[in-house]
Amino acid sequence: MKQKKPKTQAVTPHRKPKKPKRLLAPWDKRRTVQSSIPYETMYDDGICYLGNSHYSLTFAVQDTNYVNVPEALQVGILEKYCKFLMALDDHSQLQIHVLSKPLARSTVHLQLPVPEGATELQKQCITDYNDAIADRLTGSDAYIQEKYMTFTVVESDYIQAKKHFERIDRDALSLLRAIGCQTRQMEKIPLLYLLREVYRPEDHSEISWLQMARTGIYDKDIIAPDTFETAVQGEQYIKLGDYYTRTLFLADFPQDISDGLIQQIVSLDEDILITINVQPQESQYAVQQLRKRLRMLDMEKANNLSRQSKAGVLIPEVPRDLQNALKAVETFLESLRTRDEKMVLANFLVYVRGKTPEEVDAVMKSVQDRVAAAGCSARPFRFDHENGLNSVVPLGRSDCFVSRTFTTSSIAAFVPFNVVEIVQDNGFSYGRNGRSNNVLTLNRKNYTNAHGFYFGTSGSGKSMGAKAEIWECYWRTGDKILIIDPDGEFIPLVEMMGGEVVDLSNSSTSHFNPFDINEYYGGDEDPNPVPLKSDFIISLIEITLNYHGGMDPITKSVIDKCVREIYQPYLSKPKQQNIPTFEDFYEALLRQESQEAQDLARALEIYVHGSLNLFNGRTNVDTENRVLCFSTRNLGKQLRVMGMSIIQDFCWNLISRNQAEKKTTWLWNDEIHHSLRNPTTAEWLMNSWKRGRKYGLIATGMTQEVRDVCRTEESKALIANSEFIMIYREKPDMIEDLSQVISLSEQQESFLLSCEPGTGLFKAGNNMVEFSNRFRRSELYQLFSTTVGRNDTDA
Repeated sequence: MKQKKPKTQAVTPHRKPKKPKRLLAPWDKRRTVQSSIPYETMYDDGICYLGNSHYSLTFAVQDTNYVNVPEALQVGILEKYCKFLMALDDHSQLQIHVLSKPLARSTVHLQLPVPEGATELQKQCITDYNDAIADRLTGSDAYIQEKYMTFTVVESDYIQAKKHFERIDRDALSLLRAIGCQTRQMEKIPLLYLLREVYRPEDHSEISWLQMARTGIYDKDIIAPDTFETAVQGEQYIKLGDYYTRTLFLADFPQDISDGLIQQIVSLDEDILITINVQPQESQYAVQQLRKRLRMLDMEKANNLSRQSKAGVLIPEVPRDLQNALKAVETFLESLRTRDEKMVLANFLVYVRGKTPEEVDAVMKSVQDRVAAAGCSARPFRFDHENGLNSVVPLGRSDCFVSRTFTTSSIAAFVPFNVVEIVQDNGFSYGRNGRSNNVLTLNRKNYTNAHGFYFGTSGSGKSMGAKAEIWECYWRTGDKILIIDPDGEFIPLVEMMGGEVVDLSNSSTSHFNPFDINEYYGGDEDPNPVPLKSDFIISLIEITLNYHGGMDPITKSVIDKCVREIYQPYLSKPKQQNIPTFEDFYEALLRQESQEAQDLARALEIYVHGSLNLFNGRTNVDTENRVLCFSTRNLGKQLRVMGMSIIQDFCWNLISRNQAEKKTTWLWNDEIHHSLRNPTTAEWLMNSWKRGRKYGLIATGMTQEVRDVCRTEESKALIANSEFIMIYREKPDMIEDLSQVISLSEQQESFLLSCEPGTGLFKAGNNMVEFSNRFRRSELYQLFSTTVGRNDTDA
């Protein structure tokens, strides 16, 4: 349809004409499929040049809990969302995108492959696990929703556009982050993945700089469909490759718009992309237009009454439609004057597709039914199909003829937020979202502080959750796995995975050398590892010999002197054979003439030549095994604290070596409250939580005794430095302690008091969602379970 040329107006000599805005003309290139994708240039940082001084940039927006919070909190979220919309000026345009797609089309891969050489038991357990994953991916569980926002600005060049986007990030997007919606700028590679989701969804090939350099295929060539047909089935559809597509626009909006409209549409679990185009208007211009509109309506009202009087109507009345129009404009104008609102031009578009026209029509009918229930109508484009499509894709264009005026508060009613979804690439599976039923996948390596905790009463499912995580870590990564197991709960799982169980007891054949060391033991902070090892030996002897009042300075000096002496051969030639043992230290003490050294040697004799000589001699544990489990359930009372300190130091020795080899180390510490009760072992945990990130350590504690973790300010810091927390069913007094360090609402506290085994709250970074991580009875279930007599669906 040809547009009419706007009429020109005469300009009086004394009035300077207002400089018109540069308009972005609809995309008109049709020569090739690639040229039909409506942008000119895409820069490496994701900024796109659209033509005529228009630039766009897309941000991924993390969801926030809106649907499942109390109404007072919903009001607060809406108010802050309105402030975000108000922060946009009339020189920028906003697109809000909600993409619903099958999980199978994402880069999230949940099924575990069966490796060559796996034992029959391992194969069976992998099959059991994949069956459990398949159960989670049925029906609504197979779809995920992603949120994006695209901003378009008018600037003279790329540099000015980049500065404008930085201001938007600082001034506007910071208001979104204040309500828990973290944002991430979509650089070129992620943006190409997103655009390919629109144009050729079944292509799952890798997009990378290396791949583009190897193939010579760049940008539009990567994302363009094989064919682009715009006149299909009587010009009702656009055909992109094998897919028929249609774009719908919403119309006939009611006066009160439902804040659940978007959720109603995406809950269909279909291939759908929703885009809301928002163009803020300059305030003075908006008021002028509304006054002009009001004058026209007043004139129409007067003319209508006059016609009725001339026709002999005794009591002329204004038609109801005209009354409603007048009231709406007056209310709109009042909002701009008194409530500090803005006027925006907006449209609400829905993009649907399918392999056949019948599939598209079925989805379109479902969308129309959902919006009709909210008082709207959804109509397909009939002669502006391609401009409708170009206005949907996340490139910042609004080329279609459809638009309607809204205030910022009324456009905010199309709130895109639902519940927090945690679906991350290369993540482990942690069950299902308790609210949306979508899968939960998290990659802890994405977080600054990847450490974590499992809290829960006995029988709540926390041990099964930790075992499932260890299981995934073993099969999905090549990382090193360390497990401290005071009760022997993890032994069957470790043995099935081919790991080594180190059973520490007075009669054990396993030996640990507390003097084990490597050249990386001190880390980057201290290239000489001996002073740090000396400090450990002093602490070890202090807790072993029960120096309740603290060790005297002379004894500390004796120990330090002997430690430095016995490490001289190792420092000269750093090799395994030159690492000293407890017996070497004992003999060095005997060579000292001081009475303190002689007394110390006699006190330590039982640990060298006596019945408690478990830690004398060289280490005979296979440290090359990927999985090491330290079981201390049979360790005598006399050796328990000493043994735990030596295990911790042994773990640090492995962690520092792995870090030098660029390997990640995972450490799971069951019943961590035992270690937190002793100052020495607690100090090691706190240092590990603080320093571990630099050493590639991901540490996890499991306990039912929340009170011990919250006992001191130092131990509370462990939770503060953990961005991964799984909270299962809790007792009332434990919830009270937990609430001191984790913000829990009354609703969440009530949920934790009565939730079923295998369910609870999942905290990832600043987000918290309800989860369900349950397994049916199987071979794998027997390995995970530590409780007799559970039902088949218990976790």
